[in-house]
Amino acid sequence: MTNEETPPARLQVGGARRGSSLPVRHSLVIRASAFVIPEGDSMKAWGVVLVSAVLTLAGCGPTKTAVEKQAAVAEALRPSLVRVEYTLHYDKGDEPDAGTPELEDERPWTAGGFLVLPEEVVTVDPQMHPRFIERVAVRLGDDVVPGRIVAWGERHNAVRIRLDAPLQAGRPLAFDAAKKEPYLAVTYLEAGETWETSVKPFAPDLSMAETGRRYRPMMRNVLVVDAEGTPVGLSVNGEIPADDSWKGSPLDWPFYTIDERSRMLADLEKQCERALPRVTLYLRSPKRVAGDRYGRRDEMDAATEIHSTGVLLEGGRLLVFAELKPKVTARLERIAVHGAGEEPIPARFVGSLATYGCLVAELERGVAGAVTLSDVPIHELRHRLLLVVDIRQHGENRTAYYNHGRFDRLHLGWRGELYLDSTERDQYPFAFAADGSLVALPLPRRQKVAVERRWPSVRPRLVPVARVRDILADLAKHADASNVPLSEAAEDRLAWLGVILQPLGRDLARASGVAQWTNDGESGAIVSYVYPDSPAAKGGVEAGVILLRLRAEGQVEPLEVQLEDHYDREPFPWDRLDEMPEVYYDRVPPPWQSAENSFTRALTDLGFGRRYDAEFFIDGRIVARRFEVTPMPTHYESAARHKEPALGLTVRDLTYEVRRYFQKAEGEPGVIVSKVEPGSKASVAGIKPYEIVTHVNGRPVTDAEGFAKAVADAGDELRLSVKRMMQGRVVKMSAAKQ
Repeated sequence: MTNEETPPARLQVGGARRGSSLPVRHSLVIRASAFVIPEGDSMKAWGVVLVSAVLTLAGCGPTKTAVEKQAAVAEALRPSLVRVEYTLHYDKGDEPDAGTPELEDERPWTAGGFLVLPEEVVTVDPQMHPRFIERVAVRLGDDVVPGRIVAWGERHNAVRIRLDAPLQAGRPLAFDAAKKEPYLAVTYLEAGETWETSVKPFAPDLSMAETGRRYRPMMRNVLVVDAEGTPVGLSVNGEIPADDSWKGSPLDWPFYTIDERSRMLADLEKQCERALPRVTLYLRSPKRVAGDRYGRRDEMDAATEIHSTGVLLEGGRLLVFAELKPKVTARLERIAVHGAGEEPIPARFVGSLATYGCLVAELERGVAGAVTLSDVPIHELRHRLLLVVDIRQHGENRTAYYNHGRFDRLHLGWRGELYLDSTERDQYPFAFAADGSLVALPLPRRQKVAVERRWPSVRPRLVPVARVRDILADLAKHADASNVPLSEAAEDRLAWLGVILQPLGRDLARASGVAQWTNDGESGAIVSYVYPDSPAAKGGVEAGVILLRLRAEGQVEPLEVQLEDHYDREPFPWDRLDEMPEVYYDRVPPPWQSAENSFTRALTDLGFGRRYDAEFFIDGRIVARRFEVTPMPTHYESAARHKEPALGLTVRDLTYEVRRYFQKAEGEPGVIVSKVEPGSKASVAGIKPYEIVTHVNGRPVTDAEGFAKAVADAGDELRLSVKRMMQGRVVKMSAAKQ
């Protein structure tokens, strides 16, 4: 079929498409009204008058000529309006940011374009990495010609596509900026099963920002013509300046050529080898929690090496992208920065950002290649071509993809901060200006402390560097003093309120009258015990009340108390302990409630010294009590311990929660058995985990240190007085070292 036989695209005249700010100028509106209609011939006459009146009121008569003129403009422009077809594909398992539905449907991703030269088309910039584009073609009717992108707009969201051959029926647009108003706005868009040419009066509104910027918002990819169809200008940015500077041919716009773009990306890649180095965080191995049958919820909780990306800043500072919880940061021992083919450079921890998932380090020796932070106000870079690098970390290896991108507006986000993107995404690139200065970087907002919130998700946002500069200028103000490396002895420190909690559940929540405040029992906990002299005891909290939530200073969202699913487990099998094979000793959880749980972990992560209100349900009403995050006394996991290799036995001090479980008063002798090595003397002699050794050869022992001394002073035979709950016995074994 020849071009003359090509079925015309549907013509839309008057109605504005969704997203357009252009007003509807011509439409037919018929409203029902009440009239007294005579019968017979008079009724026919009234009918004629009524129809005539309605059509006249609707504007159908006077606008018929305007419609015909607009249709003629659309027909005249048809040889210049083309479809750009991008055939996409997956790359290394990744999918493109745009065009995924078309990719799944195995059809091209399309955009309207405008023929500006016999072998050149201007269209909106797809901003897609070339690795996803298999083929580019331009279609006019049935004529399809391959092409390639040869230039990218510097300040316009546009690309120029060079065709392999001219389109047979194509006619390039000839722009004339001197043409006078009135103007028409012409778009060529995909509309369901076909493509649609829309012609509307050109009358965009004027917008004036408080910053002083004046512009006229409109749709993207709009061709502006005069009443006769002569092109006056092209809009690809979704707006045009308030003055007449938008008029003229897009061939007069500044563009980056293929060579210029390639050179800029090559320079950026060389720069990023030093400015965005790989960083390794080395951490102590996490202490094994006795009887941890449930596994860890986060990979980082068990990590001993974390590989990430850093931003090398002036003055030897380094911004490291690693959102570490205080419990993980506590194990941080050293930091290594890997330059381009150089030996790793040690770095010293400086602080963790309180609001973003990063930490700041300081290199132990100077190194060249620090990134330059852009001084250009971010709003002045709107629509400009930016250079971007998407870094994917895979352990010690990483992959970097270099491309370009743009943003058309800033988005208001958390606490009024500005982002270059509108939504959270799993991956955002670093954005650089054409001169190589850093414009924005992908920062995840640090998650607020929550009590047992499952599967939290706070993904990166593209944050302007001005915000980062402000934070680093006053790091003491913006750092989290509680999220720092600690010694191994202090690693297990916890905060406490001084209560033992039990899950609420639906039935108890309804019976207690708190279902409406606990999401029908999904949150909230019963205070089953209050430790003497604890913060809760001093605050007047009594057993039996219901703890609903915490409200911390500086945190809008309350911390709903939600305990773990395995919090209320079955009673400890003391009567079957002798039947247990020794290989399972390490899997036996302690019989008492662990000091560390989601509640005490959340208190600890809030930071010692921080104030909070705990809301309780007491006597039918909600009562708030003010507390301060205070350190917990030494607990089982942090207790002093002694390992006796000759016996294959490890004991620990009796701590407050252990004494409470065994009903042992402060000062009563005893140490708790925390580990029994399989096949050891202690195991053969029948000693089991969580039994209490009160005497060694008749000598009372009150702590692990005393136990070690008593064993050292013993003769050839050891007599250990052992208690299992209320039952006692004496265990004898040789004291000779193996």
